[in-house]
Amino acid sequence: MHFLRCVLAEWALVRPRLSRTRYGVGLLLLGAALVWLGNRGGDADALAIALHAGALGGVLGAAFAAGSPADRAAFAITLTHPTTPLAVACGRWLAASIPAAVLTLACTALVGWETGAALAGLAAAAAVSGFALAAVLVAGTPAALVLFLCTALAGAVPPETIVGVAEPGAARLAVASILELGPALWRYREVATGDIGALIHAGAWAGLGIVLASGLVRRAARLAS
Repeated sequence: MHFLRCVLAEWALVRPRLSRTRYGVGLLLLGAALVWLGNRGGDADALAIALHAGALGGVLGAAFAAGSPADRAAFAITLTHPTTPLAVACGRWLAASIPAAVLTLACTALVGWETGAALAGLAAAAAVSGFALAAVLVAGTPAALVLFLCTALAGAVPPETIVGVAEPGAARLAVASILELGPALWRYREVATGDIGALIHAGAWAGLGIVLASGLVRRAARLAS
């Protein structure tokens, strides 16, 4: 019970950040852009919109949850209270993933509700939020920017498409490997069809991201103290 209270204390930080920083405006703009794309038709179907809402919302949430140098410096003070790095990481993951999940549900409803698409978007939100949280704890908001752009531009591309050329090159092979192993959107499309493996993959990345983030929170606190 004490652990849960510590997690909720960290999660509570999301409310002032939504209203007093550019986080809330960023989510609204992202949602508006995705809904506009979804209502235009073309390749932006409900599933694609849900996946991008979950993943991009998760990256944005992670950036505002722990991306600034002030956030990382504050961990030294946070850990002087009766809490743990794991509780801090879980709370910050919730602060990133829950708004992304709400954005996913809202966008899916506005472009034409599909339950499978919504579930796929929620899986993407959970997985990408964990991955992004660990990334911003290592490299700050620049890591979030790179991850946001890569996810938006290439996250839904299957790795076989990238290597399926005559001379893929080392760079293409590296990108394909990241898309194969990491929390990429092409994999989570399968959640919409009931693929348990894709759902397990999303859960594994969410859990791994939290565990990595807890170690990075401890490290950040040690460096700041």
